[in-house]
Amino acid sequence: MRIWLSFAALVFVFFAAEAFGSRAAALAAKPLPVVVLAGAVWVGGRAPLRRGVTIGLLASAVGDLLLGLDLFLPGLVAFLCAHLAYLGAFVSDTRAPALGRGLPFAAWGLLLLGRLWPSLGALAWPVAFYVLAICAMMWRAAARVGHATGASAAAGLAGAVSFGISDSLIAWDRFLAKIGGVLVPVMLFYWLGQAGIAFAALDKENR
Repeated sequence: MRIWLSFAALVFVFFAAEAFGSRAAALAAKPLPVVVLAGAVWVGGRAPLRRGVTIGLLASAVGDLLLGLDLFLPGLVAFLCAHLAYLGAFVSDTRAPALGRGLPFAAWGLLLLGRLWPSLGALAWPVAFYVLAICAMMWRAAARVGHATGASAAAGLAGAVSFGISDSLIAWDRFLAKIGGVLVPVMLFYWLGQAGIAFAALDKENR
């Protein structure tokens, strides 16, 4: 419980800093919620998710800093590493093909890329690979349902999908059309995503 209270308090600090227009404070606070989760998973997480989820959370913290400094491509690479780490963690938990569960995420990726592609320019292939990685990560989170314990599988899937929504909002806002007040839903879905994935590794019955 202490971990989740700390996580929520740091999320509040970030939004308070944004509300008061303190960019430096917001930048300093932005990676801290996932750093707290990374520490909790490293100490109390369970195999086979512990290592991959910890790496993913730490890579996400680096991505938070890079995006906060307006370094989009390095930030994209950091978050790509996070998604690949989560993908590896989920695959290590179950290798069941579950191909049917991948279809909604394949459609998600194709529809998103179809809209983005004309606007991506030189970033077209990096973004395409990123979308492939996150859709694969969501698919493998879905594949765990019925193989991992209920709470861990549900939290992991909800977290993966929330992360996907956050990234899709960022892409839409950056490459297609500006969305007013997008920061709030982007960050809320992002942190819900990270919390869900962390919970999947922390669930006491996770195997």
